[in-house]
Amino acid sequence: MDRFLDFCRTYQTSLMLFLQGVCVAIAFLTIFMRYLKRSRKLSIIFLELTAAANLAASRFYYLNRVVDNTAYWPWVRAAKFLDYFFVLAIILCFNFYVKDLLRNEGGLKRIPRMLFAVDAILAAGAVTLFINLHTGFYYYFDATNVYTHGAYNFVWYIFPMTPLLIQLLAIVVNYKRFPRIMRIPLVLFIVIPLLMAVAQFLVTDLAPGVISTVGMAIVLYVFSIEEMNKSIDRAHKREITMMAKYQKTLEDTVDLRTHELKVANEKVESLLLNILPENIARELAENPDKTISKTYPNATVLFADIVGFTQMSDKMTAEETVFMLNKMTILFDDRAKRAGVEKIKTIGDAYMAAAGLTEDDSDDGVELMIRFARGMIEDVEQVGREMGIPLKIRIGINSGELVAGVIGKTKFIYDVWGDTVNIASRMESTGDPMRIHLSEAAYSRISSSYPGLSSVPVDVKGKGTMNGYFL
Repeated sequence: MDRFLDFCRTYQTSLMLFLQGVCVAIAFLTIFMRYLKRSRKLSIIFLELTAAANLAASRFYYLNRVVDNTAYWPWVRAAKFLDYFFVLAIILCFNFYVKDLLRNEGGLKRIPRMLFAVDAILAAGAVTLFINLHTGFYYYFDATNVYTHGAYNFVWYIFPMTPLLIQLLAIVVNYKRFPRIMRIPLVLFIVIPLLMAVAQFLVTDLAPGVISTVGMAIVLYVFSIEEMNKSIDRAHKREITMMAKYQKTLEDTVDLRTHELKVANEKVESLLLNILPENIARELAENPDKTISKTYPNATVLFADIVGFTQMSDKMTAEETVFMLNKMTILFDDRAKRAGVEKIKTIGDAYMAAAGLTEDDSDDGVELMIRFARGMIEDVEQVGREMGIPLKIRIGINSGELVAGVIGKTKFIYDVWGDTVNIASRMESTGDPMRIHLSEAAYSRISSSYPGLSSVPVDVKGKGTMNGYFL
């Protein structure tokens, strides 16, 4: 044991010098740390600089305490005073560090009052040190400049040890609020200097308390850096998680907007298909400024008109008239869609449709149109029964070449033109109620399916007399 103590006495000043350099270097490096909170950075800088100053004062005292030159005596006494004083300062800096951890990492809005009591006790200890300079209450230097314990030297230990014990209690009570990696170093910073202080009280020519406190300050710095690195890593992981969530939210939003756009486009396309044939609608969407017109060599056109509509509507209210026309037109539209017939338009009580709108001259659609016309007659009979009115229509059909296209840019309409259309209209106007009136051109295409039909002469404006056939 004696050899160990002799070894410590021999090399403790060298160890102090080394630790002093380490503390100054740590304080300097802490200044340039970007990711350390400002309050914690200041706590560490002051802690390390105070520890370095404590080592410097303690080392100066131990190197010059036996010097005979009286000029050094005031400096030796000042060094001893600073040795005491900086012990309190180190504990104060550590107290600031603990409060900062509880506030920023522990999430406490109100710091425990016991830690503010620590500040008061340390301030009182500093005051008693200045009183001791005049009273020798704790220590004094005799006539030969030899350091000697005062009668109440033990009272001095109350001021550093009581704050350390209070800090230890605060750490234990709020143990889970501290970062996991910092819990053990915080406890060791208090426990080891307490044990070394007891040893220093028993062995006056050694400074284990000072050395251990400074050593713990260095250890605390190392773990603070490790805790900072872990905090940065956690922040990066949170950032990555947030970015992933943001990306997922963005993707979901894009998918939702894409779906909404798709639904909107489908609605627009459906609306457009209600107005135009599919191929015309597609061409108009791709080339909105293009004039769209096509010649169909072998199309079939149908006109239908309500018999006596003017007289009938005079006996009905406007709402009843519109209801009747709408109900009948809806039935016609549904049937046209099922049959593959292209509705062209309605004009008042007239309904116009076409089939065979293809550039293939072998497809005239007469048979298709006849089936559609017979269905229209069934629909009219149904509406007449339901509304209790004698509802009848005339139907005229003609086949041949026509031109179809889109007119206008706003509220545009798909329409057909040509002699084929005009003759179909004349077949309707000269037809009989609830019968299908075919032109000679239309009948020639299905004559094998309906042999023996008698022709009826029809006067067509601009064309003269033409033959018509009734189904």
